[in-house]
Amino acid sequence: MINKQKLLNTVQNKEDKILFSKIIDQLNFCIKNYENTFTDFLPILKYLEINYILSTIKIEQNIKIFGGFEEAERVIIGFFPEYIEPEEKDFPISILEVTYDEKYSRELTHRDFLGSIIGLGIDRGKIGDIIIENNKAICFINNSIIDYININLEKVGKTKVKTKIININNYDIPKPKIEEKNIIISSLRLDAVLSGAFNISRGKISDYIKGEKAFVNFVIETNGAKNVKLNDILTLRGLGRIKVLDIVGKTKKDRIVLNIGKYI
Repeated sequence: MINKQKLLNTVQNKEDKILFSKIIDQLNFCIKNYENTFTDFLPILKYLEINYILSTIKIEQNIKIFGGFEEAERVIIGFFPEYIEPEEKDFPISILEVTYDEKYSRELTHRDFLGSIIGLGIDRGKIGDIIIENNKAICFINNSIIDYININLEKVGKTKVKTKIININNYDIPKPKIEEKNIIISSLRLDAVLSGAFNISRGKISDYIKGEKAFVNFVIETNGAKNVKLNDILTLRGLGRIKVLDIVGKTKKDRIVLNIGKYI
């Protein structure tokens, strides 16, 4: 069993301590009962923080995250006995499609859909990402409350809506929206790429990296000299996330032209 109190002694924020305590309880349940266990949905940065804490101890259980689709902002952590290979289909996630007639309504926003679902008495942790697509929303919901929302969600704001549960394995999830741009950098070092992407000085970026606020593919990276690769996802806590898309070429001064996508 994991010594929960010892791990939590390193956490200062009261809300994080409560959240991480629940997550460690899930892990301990998996260890004790040899059963798959799952957390609620949580922001991926919170997963990064708890994963960093857990990395300080030896864990034999398999750990996997999934939010319903690639690059989800909100994910569920799954803990699996060491003899089980985690699969995405094991996660308790369903899709609720919510549609409305745009002729009789203003354009509904993420906040509208989220507020109306929470207004049914649903805990935020049971709700994952909500993707807005024309006159509908694709909502990733914990299996335990999907039927309840499907039956009871009749309006979003003042707009009447229709709901439908969709098998997550049979749905083509839209790609996240990114804004592409080219940046000119001296090298593919992490600090250089982050500096160019966020228009922040190398010195300041170095402080972020040393302060464990930089992530490469959702893992903390404290080495600013590490070279990034195509398709790497870089996160700077509090500032945003980018994806390395392509090396376009070089300038006359032999600097690199890098195409990146900034998540919006």
